[in-house]
Amino acid sequence: MNDPQIHQAPEQNDEEFELEYREYKPGQIIFQQGEVGAEAYFVDRGKVEIARGDGNAELVLGVIGKGELLGEMALVDAEERMATARAMGKTTLIVVPKKVFDRVLRKSNPILVAMMKTLMRRLRTEGGANTKKTLG
Repeated sequence: MNDPQIHQAPEQNDEEFELEYREYKPGQIIFQQGEVGAEAYFVDRGKVEIARGDGNAELVLGVIGKGELLGEMALVDAEERMATARAMGKTTLIVVPKKVFDRVLRKSNPILVAMMKTLMRRLRTEGGANTKKTLG
């Protein structure tokens, strides 16, 4: 079975939100390019490789480490995931469900939210064009 191990942390005071920890083995896929995202993740332990491909080749875009967030773009703009995330070693992630992310956005300054959405749209446009150019 290729499912991550899931652990529940003690209840937090943030409107009954419980942190969910997921453990991944080396090489295990966290999410795939093209999937619709329902969660973002904080890296609690380990590293995650972010890669984008076109079916023929794959380009590693970067590595996400402890304390960093991944998968947030799909939650901001409800678009498909731009890349694949893969555990580089034994990795533990803290799951941020879409409903929690949406709650944070609703409480945020609307100007900042609009700026973030604009930046995400531009990043998707630029990132997609640059990857296609690089992969040929």
